[in-house]
Amino acid sequence: YNINTGALIDEVIQTPNGAVNYSGDAAIDGVPGTAAAVVCRYREIDGSKTSGMLPTGNSIETIQGVEVTLIDVAMPMMLLRARDVGLDGAESRDEINANTELFNTIESMRLEAGRRMGLGDVSGSVVPKVGILSEPRNGGCITSRYLVPDRCHAAHAVTGGMAVASCCQMRGTVAEGLAATNYAELDTLVIEHPSGKLEVEISTDGEGGQMAVNFCGVIRTARKLFRGEVFVPASCWKNS
Repeated sequence: YNINTGALIDEVIQTPNGAVNYSGDAAIDGVPGTAAAVVCRYREIDGSKTSGMLPTGNSIETIQGVEVTLIDVAMPMMLLRARDVGLDGAESRDEINANTELFNTIESMRLEAGRRMGLGDVSGSVVPKVGILSEPRNGGCITSRYLVPDRCHAAHAVTGGMAVASCCQMRGTVAEGLAATNYAELDTLVIEHPSGKLEVEISTDGEGGQMAVNFCGVIRTARKLFRGEVFVPASCWKNS
């Protein structure tokens, strides 16, 4: 049970002979090294902090003349097309972070998005996050620049990736026409980001505004964080 998102997560962990395996060749772009793969499938993630996957009931709407999709799957997000805010979509993190005018525009839009999503005044909150979408460049499904929200993420948050993947699988959103997807009910979508890519397994039912997300899965890695010894005096053993 994930207390941050209120989601149930099924985790598939390698445990040969009853012990966790840490060695492997699974890699996560933006994270150093390789390790054994851990498959995490997040369930019950529609409406993580709002009334539902589409808290306004619309798959697309307009804020300050820009089309957006307000979606809440694992993380409430305002998603928009890069070209609609004067971007190519392939800009580096540093290029985006230096664009003060862009952040001023997006923050004004984000405040309205928060109000529409039922989150109230979000001026002091980092939610909803913002995703700037464009077509894929390196064989993936979509390119995303994830704002947190006053700077661009060096890679891409997992929860944000689930929201982006859900947007890509739903017809009628800002991702339609950008995302390379066949709208299969079970698919793995590759999100391209500044540090590489994020793969999201997604299972859905239904279409358009009636679509439901069964689960979103991502590959994480098993890392040994601590090994230690505790010394207990012999007297404690004798008295036990």
